[in-house]
Amino acid sequence: MGIRGIYKEIGSGRRVSLTKLAVDTLEETGRPLRLAIDISIWQFQTQAARGGTNPAIRTLFYRLLRLLGLSIQPIFVFDGPNKPAFKRNKRSGRGDGVASSMAKRLIKLFGFLTHDAPGEAEAECAFLQQTGVVDAVLSEDVDTIMFGSTCTLRNWSSEGVKGKTPTHVSVYDTDYLREGGSGLDREGMVLVALMSGGDYLPEGIPGAGIKVACEAARASFGKWLCKLKRADVSELASWKEWLAFELQHNESQFFKRRHKALSIPEDFPNLEVLGYYTHPVVSPDAVVDRLRSQDWDMPVDVQGLRDFARDTFNWSYRIGAIKFIKVLAPCLLVRKMISRRELPDNGEKPVELLEKEESELVKAIKTRRAHASTDGTPELRVSFIPTQIVGYDFQDEPDEVVEYGRSGIALNSDDEFEDAAGDDGAESIARGASKKPFDPTEPDLFWIPETVAKLGIPVMVEDWEESERAKVASRRKPAAAKRKAKAKGDAGKGAAAATLDQITRVTKNIPQGGDFGKDVARRPSPVRLCDPLCVSAVPSQSLLLLPSPIQASQKTRATRSILGLPGWQRPPRRLSYPPAPLRRLLRIGVPL
Repeated sequence: MGIRGIYKEIGSGRRVSLTKLAVDTLEETGRPLRLAIDISIWQFQTQAARGGTNPAIRTLFYRLLRLLGLSIQPIFVFDGPNKPAFKRNKRSGRGDGVASSMAKRLIKLFGFLTHDAPGEAEAECAFLQQTGVVDAVLSEDVDTIMFGSTCTLRNWSSEGVKGKTPTHVSVYDTDYLREGGSGLDREGMVLVALMSGGDYLPEGIPGAGIKVACEAARASFGKWLCKLKRADVSELASWKEWLAFELQHNESQFFKRRHKALSIPEDFPNLEVLGYYTHPVVSPDAVVDRLRSQDWDMPVDVQGLRDFARDTFNWSYRIGAIKFIKVLAPCLLVRKMISRRELPDNGEKPVELLEKEESELVKAIKTRRAHASTDGTPELRVSFIPTQIVGYDFQDEPDEVVEYGRSGIALNSDDEFEDAAGDDGAESIARGASKKPFDPTEPDLFWIPETVAKLGIPVMVEDWEESERAKVASRRKPAAAKRKAKAKGDAGKGAAAATLDQITRVTKNIPQGGDFGKDVARRPSPVRLCDPLCVSAVPSQSLLLLPSPIQASQKTRATRSILGLPGWQRPPRRLSYPPAPLRRLLRIGVPL
């Protein structure tokens, strides 16, 4: 459980995508992220699982699948016989033996490592991180910080309101604790556990809450305490007297106010509990060296996992095998890609051989994204065949056959009953078939970090990137050609307009007086029209002047009506050439 209320003081941690942490480690070190996990906390959490067959172990199964689908190499640490006898005033055992043995079996089938600690698993995880065997500790308590871990991950859960799949973790490291405003370090948190209560001493100092304990820790009382030895009785008494004086009088202004009601017990601090934090029981150096040099890329036992899922989750027959392939294939694809990083130098292999090896893993690359679930880590959507990745032939397993019979009073004929049932069944399937059933032999899609893809299928990634660049270039060429054609067309229009201005002349017909001067000024002026088709009737240099509405006679208005031209209310629009009806009348000599 850790220290109650400690997260209000140290904050919720720095939320980071676990995928991003794993990819960053892979790029920096050339190997997957290594995590030490206290399995006892997972065993406690899985007890709350409900539904289905063996829900607790099934929850563990899906957590291991998620780890397999990331570039992560975990080591699961189990409690040992030398752990403290009591935690939270309760006798602490080594957990359920049956659950631990089943958990170990499942972990090894996934190709992950297990390790039995000599003492408490949390202290062992912190020791493995402190000695560089692993990069971080994945735990739900920050007790690992008191044991010496400099990087602890907790609260592996979804990020956002709609998310359900765990994607992010809260990162607590020594830099975060120092610079995040809490001002607490390892020694300070040990003092907080002693004063306000922890796993080994729940009571602490009566009346001293988490805030008072943190104020004392920020004043470096914890740092000085952890430097003392058991034999320094006088020094320990002086430290205790100084703490009591400051709590009572607050002379150095370490606290927000004086705490006169606090009374420090005679047996405070409990040196045995202090030793649990400062000198926990951990593995010797020889064991640590063996773990460091051990092969962390253990193969996945596909057949063993299939038998485990069949027996434990009741995934029997062919339908169970299809479900098994569906959940395992994408995660196993990531593992196989990461494993290719340690193959012999791929540069010495022929390109044809590399392409063949890569085609056995991935069929094609579809697109790229940078999603919030991975904090913008570039990913590629790849297509693959699940059965080729898993390497398990589900067709060897029989279909489930349910024996049944129909007996009793026959209210109708058997043929009519079977036909009706068949029709209803087909219609119901058609109505409910909103999604195509999963077929292990058909291509499936999965998002994979681009860094992982470049390790597993480098030639395919390079070809895909080249094709994407070609697509971008091809889209740019038509756009440039269209802009060039538009510019050329605008230039041609300008030249045509200039030529038309050279052969036409526009004049105005200004009326001589009258009461309609203002209306005429507002209307467009009539134009002189030139008909190049009637050279014999009208000289090419002569212009016909249409009469104004005021001077037009009844005959002129009738002629304009025959031609389809408007009356004096709306003069004709300016035209470069007379319309076809007017040209015909000009040819036959009709006077205007």
